[in-house]
Amino acid sequence: MTLPLPTVVIAGPGKTGTTSLFWYLSQHPEVCPADVKEIRYFTPLSEGDGTLAPIAEYAAHFARCAGERHRLEASPQYFHGGATIAPAMRQALPGVKVIALLRDPVDRLWSTFRFVRSRLADLPEDMTFEGYVEACREVRDRREAFSQDNRLYWTIQGGFYDEYLEPWLEAFGDDFRVAFFERMASEPAAVVGELFGWLDIERDVAASITYSVENRTVPVRSAALQRLALAMNSEAVLGRRRRLKEPLRKVYYALNRRPEREHMEPQTRRALEELFEPGNAALARRLRALGYTELPGWLSAGAQDERVAR
Repeated sequence: MTLPLPTVVIAGPGKTGTTSLFWYLSQHPEVCPADVKEIRYFTPLSEGDGTLAPIAEYAAHFARCAGERHRLEASPQYFHGGATIAPAMRQALPGVKVIALLRDPVDRLWSTFRFVRSRLADLPEDMTFEGYVEACREVRDRREAFSQDNRLYWTIQGGFYDEYLEPWLEAFGDDFRVAFFERMASEPAAVVGELFGWLDIERDVAASITYSVENRTVPVRSAALQRLALAMNSEAVLGRRRRLKEPLRKVYYALNRRPEREHMEPQTRRALEELFEPGNAALARRLRALGYTELPGWLSAGAQDERVAR
């Protein structure tokens, strides 16, 4: 019997809009999403002991699929583990298509800082963004691989996307697609329609789906209320109950969202842009060589500066 394995995987990385894209693509009648967004089936290859669970356990997440053209999962942890994950995924899922969402690494760093603070992670209470950046730069300077010990401070290292792209291209070729957070935020129907076309399913459906922002990071008034909301928002409780989830989310934001008080200092942004610029320029060159012509500003600016320098 043929197992119902995924035909489309959103490989990450984190804080680039993967939850929103998973929801957008899931609304197509020819796409069957996994029963949980992040199965993380392949992560033991990059973060664990290298032992994968039986493939039937992976397939069980798609047991409810009933003949749709595609089966979809999204695990943001996959992208940075591509050296081991990409070839294994290609072998286990021969016809799968893989999508990576990329975002300005400076904005992604800021979003991650706010995210770990809002989710009550183990950051010192008095840690500023500048202190967080310094801790992240120390991990980058040591070129540490991702681990549970450094996971909170690995975000700068993870923003050098050019260092992680090649294994995916080698394993998947034309079955690997890069999309950009910035364009998805400004033109979601256009981005999703193009992805539907790439997946060879009706692209006009993109005009009729709901483009809500998922997994939004917001400052909160009450940590206790946030913990309750996170528990209720789990995929086992409200995750797939969209008609109930949307009005409850509006009520939650009205009650618990506090005004944004933090901001990134201009000099901090400039220093981070300089840090990421060589990697961004290398990424822009690689993507242009692959035929990507509509690059976001954080990539096209680096490419333009490089042309001027020549």
